[in-house]
Amino acid sequence: MRFYFDPPAPRKAKVTLRRLLVRCPTTAKLSETGETIEEDEWASSPRKTGKFSCPHCNKTHTWLKKDVVLAR
Repeated sequence: MRFYFDPPAPRKAKVTLRRLLVRCPTTAKLSETGETIEEDEWASSPRKTGKFSCPHCNKTHTWLKKDVVLAR
């Protein structure tokens, strides 16, 4: 008697989503932009700027890619 089994399924690469954080220019506190991105894709992302509503000072800020900190 022979048993035939399917080969094991290949493991999926672990996707690491990171939240985009930007420092509020008024309070100097890190604020979430409400966006996430895969960590590996951030360096090659064409995204250069964005806007978000800051919970610390209740203003809308514009950020540049160089200002973003990826949350751990």
